[in-house]
Amino acid sequence: MTVLDKQQQVYVVGGQHLQNSLLAEFLGAQGVPTAAVRRLEDISLGEVARCEQNLILGDFNTVDINALISHLMEIDPQVDGDVLIGIFNVDDDDSLSRLAGLPMVNGGFLHDCPQEQLLKGVRAMLEAELWLPRKVLQQYLMKSRGFNKTFARSEVTLTEREIEVLKVLATGAKNSDIARSLSLSPHTIKTHIYNIFKKINASNRLQAVNWAQENL
Repeated sequence: MTVLDKQQQVYVVGGQHLQNSLLAEFLGAQGVPTAAVRRLEDISLGEVARCEQNLILGDFNTVDINALISHLMEIDPQVDGDVLIGIFNVDDDDSLSRLAGLPMVNGGFLHDCPQEQLLKGVRAMLEAELWLPRKVLQQYLMKSRGFNKTFARSEVTLTEREIEVLKVLATGAKNSDIARSLSLSPHTIKTHIYNIFKKINASNRLQAVNWAQENL
């Protein structure tokens, strides 16, 4: 399997259809399978279920990000593959830093982000890597450290299997990679990750990784 193949799909979602179509065309020309849609509801569950890795790029100016997250959190348990969110056209660093702490959000791009950086970031997020400008990442990591100080290992009871899953997740592995590593189904891995996040009160993978590094 190549880094970018038919098992991966990017959806550009937002009301500025011409802009989004041009972005989808640019990414597609670089070998990233991409489609532009006006609303998330225009993406069928079947389309998402067919892909191992789905990245939803939401336009900060025309998409209700909280509604986007809520909708995807309803869809996510119904599919085996990973579903992640990236936000583009974000106005400033502070807004992007706040967005980065939300569930399923794996990064984002400021409104003046060069195309080359956007392409690099999309490819990174398709590999389940967090992608943020350096300044924003520093702000976010500081907040994450504060988060982790409030959770002690003694306050959290993880099963042996959950610990195994979390240790592999902490290496930066995608859900599909964790499933192959532990000889489990992707759906089972997703269930374990949901339970882990709930137990340690993590909103996203970065918080879970930070917790694992400090407590396992």
